[in-house]
Amino acid sequence: MSEKESVAFKGAVQLQSALMGLTLAFKQTYGDQALKITEAFGEQMGIRVGNLIKEKAAIKGSSINDIELALHSWMDPVVLGPPPETKIKGKKLTAIRESSTRCPALQVAKQLNVPLEMVCRTIAFPMFRGVLSAINPDAKHSNLQIDEQRCIDMVEVP
Repeated sequence: MSEKESVAFKGAVQLQSALMGLTLAFKQTYGDQALKITEAFGEQMGIRVGNLIKEKAAIKGSSINDIELALHSWMDPVVLGPPPETKIKGKKLTAIRESSTRCPALQVAKQLNVPLEMVCRTIAFPMFRGVLSAINPDAKHSNLQIDEQRCIDMVEVP
């Protein structure tokens, strides 16, 4: 792990911890509506991140290959261990994180003692969808598996 990756991981964990902590505090007063607000905010934040990635990685198109480049440009620096593996078949991309890779959401779930699924569905997946939307607004995201050992996401473009 390089120092740059360590800094990126720590930054992502700090951001997600702050968002999730604030969301949990608001959830006590406002109920599940607080989760919905954070989801919407996360997606908007992901769009901003996606636009920065497009610019820095010189992504001009909206194909599944452009999405793969954006996802690696975004995810590889913010995970510890091997980067998530991506596979493309037709217009579908599968991203797989195995147990030896630690993502920020795993760390946040442990720090805040909340289910991993809650962190992912409230913060990580909305940001993921935002990044996708910046590259291709018609891209569809679905999560096929989520736990500490493995996370599988699928992206499909029309």
